[in-house]
Amino acid sequence: MLGNASAKDALRNEMRAKLRAMPATEIENTSARIRSQLSFKPGEKVAFFAGLPTEPRLLELLTEFPQTLWHLPRVTGRSTMQFVQIDSTSHLRPGAFKILQPPPGPITTDFETILCPGIAFTKNGGRLGQGGGFYDRFLSGQPRARFIGIAFQFQLIDSIPSDEHDIFMHQIVTS
Repeated sequence: MLGNASAKDALRNEMRAKLRAMPATEIENTSARIRSQLSFKPGEKVAFFAGLPTEPRLLELLTEFPQTLWHLPRVTGRSTMQFVQIDSTSHLRPGAFKILQPPPGPITTDFETILCPGIAFTKNGGRLGQGGGFYDRFLSGQPRARFIGIAFQFQLIDSIPSDEHDIFMHQIVTS
């Protein structure tokens, strides 16, 4: 029987292969359907992600909800990130892991909503990330925020091995 770490790695490899097999047009179309399910209030502080090429596209939310206060992560060290407010994508540059991130700026530490990427999710809010612990560390310091996992439908699975430090989502949005 596999230990949690080995089981998580096997699941990551399986899901990454499925994500890589998705055509770009399917990623774009499905991302639009995911975004259409989201709604934010003017002035709401929301953390979101620019994502890997195989993750749902969320940057369009900037123009779809222009009155929302949007924040993207900057990787600041080993397994740590900070969120910087943005109002356009023009200053984003590839950072750690070749993911677009904002330049250094004022850091926001208290959010109402946090949109979370993941390799896989469960219906009860379980989340399997990339394996670096970035989001689990960050989310553990956000007790008042609502955590929303964002994923493609096939990433919603029955069970994920979990450890004590894993953070659960309040909601999962897929399409």
